[in-house]
Amino acid sequence: MLKLAVYGKGGIGKSTITTNLAVALAEAGCKVMQIGCDPKADSTLALHQDHDLQPLLELIKDNSKKKLTDIVFQGEAGVYCVETGGPMPGLGCAGRGIGLVLEYLRQNKAIETLKIDAILFDVLGDVVCGGFSMPMREGYAKHVLIATSGEKMSLHAAKNISRAINNFQQRGYAQLAGLIFQDHGDSDEPAAVQELASKLNSEILATLPYSLEIKQAEKIGRPLVLTHPDSSLSQTFRDLAQKLLQTLN
Repeated sequence: MLKLAVYGKGGIGKSTITTNLAVALAEAGCKVMQIGCDPKADSTLALHQDHDLQPLLELIKDNSKKKLTDIVFQGEAGVYCVETGGPMPGLGCAGRGIGLVLEYLRQNKAIETLKIDAILFDVLGDVVCGGFSMPMREGYAKHVLIATSGEKMSLHAAKNISRAINNFQQRGYAQLAGLIFQDHGDSDEPAAVQELASKLNSEILATLPYSLEIKQAEKIGRPLVLTHPDSSLSQTFRDLAQKLLQTLN
């Protein structure tokens, strides 16, 4: 099974990457689950525009018996959607909530029951605590994709995330699969990201240029791969999906 966690600086476009990759994997014949690990519960919005997807942490708290259809929603392209949710702003620990949700899915054998082939974790911002690093640990994700641009703070976040990955890899947990380069058009950025990849003994798996088509897709709340299926960027996501299936599955 393909088990990937997507990390990167806040605002770098992790949810857009994760959602379009999920759709591309589904088009390739995989049964896909996308898990949004953010209290805002907004990772899978483009996969279920009008469906009110209740965060799983809220469902767990009411202690009533749940069917699998109560906790997992099947959205666009057949992708199964889960949002962990989290506490109200300023209250509680969102990272701890992620751990509770992942363990709940494991105990209820959601992955096995739905016969999932690929599971994608879209994780909030940097690795800021043990809770947010949970998808890298305990066998949840086997590999990590780091989304980065060539901007200083984005590269700094990528380096911090790579340190956590190295730490967990030594314990037999997830390892770095590669970088996804969000190209903002600055001529210095490609070299900066390539230098980072070299330092990490890794590679740039895909380069995503700035695209008005992405903005158009986001405006109507749907994945680019579905709204602009013939675009070069949609093909980039499909190529990435195939590469990951061939090398990591």
